[in-house]
Amino acid sequence: MLLDHFYSNDKAKQTLVNFITDGRFPHTLLLEGEDGCGKTAFAKMAAAGLLCQSASVSHRPCGKCRNCRLILSDTHPDVVLAESENKANSFHVEKVREIRADAYIRPNDGEYKVYILRNIHNMTEQAQNALLKIIEEPPAQVVFIMTCNNRARVLPTILSRAAVLALQICSEQQCIDALEQICKESSGEQLAQAAQLAGGNIGKALDILQDEKKLKLSCDAQRAAQTICTGQEFELLCCLQEYTSGKKREDFLELMQGIRAYFVRLIHLKNGVVPQQEKEKVQIKNRFSTLQAMQILDIIDRAVLRALQNVSLNLAAAAFCAEIKTVLQ
Repeated sequence: MLLDHFYSNDKAKQTLVNFITDGRFPHTLLLEGEDGCGKTAFAKMAAAGLLCQSASVSHRPCGKCRNCRLILSDTHPDVVLAESENKANSFHVEKVREIRADAYIRPNDGEYKVYILRNIHNMTEQAQNALLKIIEEPPAQVVFIMTCNNRARVLPTILSRAAVLALQICSEQQCIDALEQICKESSGEQLAQAAQLAGGNIGKALDILQDEKKLKLSCDAQRAAQTICTGQEFELLCCLQEYTSGKKREDFLELMQGIRAYFVRLIHLKNGVVPQQEKEKVQIKNRFSTLQAMQILDIIDRAVLRALQNVSLNLAAAAFCAEIKTVLQ
């Protein structure tokens, strides 16, 4: 089965298998997870499972039939991948209206038309409201598979009409195993460093291996997160200063997402979701209650929101540090 090649996420994979075998695939499926965790790959596997031609329902998606091969190569006429730049408010209402109009046209080659909408957290509010109109009463032959990195940035009215699957990053060893299959020219040391900096996130690890800027951002995000863990307020300000003075706003946002991913992983470690392989993180996690870690995530989300609202990055960073200090007291 094709899903066997998707690392970790056994619960999400089993839920998807149940949707397929029970014949109760939801009209709207939302996949939530941090950037690089494999949401788009999983969405394609879900679409393949729905349209798979394998005689055995329990083996869908098979990855071998005509429909599966066309979907995985992005050439199936009834599977539409819609995306925008990975920037806030870059997914506009005009694109949603085009999708809505196309959805009422019958499938070309199968029972369903599937729309994979990437990064719907980047939709404008107007675009999300336009999307809501069709997922409230979708045509019988239409399925929407959407992805986001944070459901808090999706309208509650959309969330209430979607089946939500949360995708987790895999263990660092699983990440290394995957990288060995993809990056055959990289050394074992390089793969291990990328997996560690990415916290097991395969997509981010690939970016780190292929882009020096991504490598520096990942190192800086990890350093900033560790200064929070050790309560070094001045060092945290120094870490952020480089990303508030003359840097692109996107770099500041990416730094914040890197810090957020670090604390999400600590929460998972604390609750036994991820194998406790890294001694340093296991020690650090014991200094925080789950409530404190969740509060830090909220603080990061507020910093991201301020940056998206074009608040001065210096002010956003100062407010971030002040709120962190309050939590750690």
